[in-house]
Amino acid sequence: MGFSEKVKEEARRKSGFRCVICQEPFVEVHHIIPQSEGGEDTIENAAPLCSRCHDLYGDNPAKRKQIRQMRDYWFEVMEKRDKEGLDELGPIAPDPDRVNALRDKGIAIQHTVFAEENFQTAARMIYKLIYTAQQNFPNQKRILYLDIEGHRNGAGGYDHDMMELQKDFILGFLMPYITAVHMPLISVENKKLQKNELVEDLAIFAEEEGTKG
Repeated sequence: MGFSEKVKEEARRKSGFRCVICQEPFVEVHHIIPQSEGGEDTIENAAPLCSRCHDLYGDNPAKRKQIRQMRDYWFEVMEKRDKEGLDELGPIAPDPDRVNALRDKGIAIQHTVFAEENFQTAARMIYKLIYTAQQNFPNQKRILYLDIEGHRNGAGGYDHDMMELQKDFILGFLMPYITAVHMPLISVENKKLQKNELVEDLAIFAEEEGTKG
């Protein structure tokens, strides 16, 4: 049958009519667990997503836990905003003196790397999330929260893929484009003004896709 209009309206209202992942407006309410797998048409199984995030996450069973976590987090943010009158999503006025100045309030970008994902998959996801936040909220601080499930080596540390992801990709490459990162390896703040220069398609990903063909 699909979601009732009442459930759809409740989900959209709880999300502030924004995507629960990237906060883009114009959302559709999607099943976290598909109906074909027994997913119910209830608010507990509903996630308002924009078309891009649905394409990125929606067909990946490994991402269902993360979608639910991000949905619950965003619902809490919106509930707090409603109760306290916070203007988290208000328009950003141009600053003639410092156009790239960042607002005090930031955008939280949450991502969990699951055990079955490799460096390439995780890097793509993180890059996409940061790029989307840059496009939608260019003058707000971007703060990355990274969790990693599994990926341990025999000594109890992280395997090569996750060390490369944290040290080389996030700290070595992405750090100029975020204000802070909190990940298992370390928490770091960017002492400089974050940049808004990420392009939609990262060259190294495009090159690797070309070699596979």
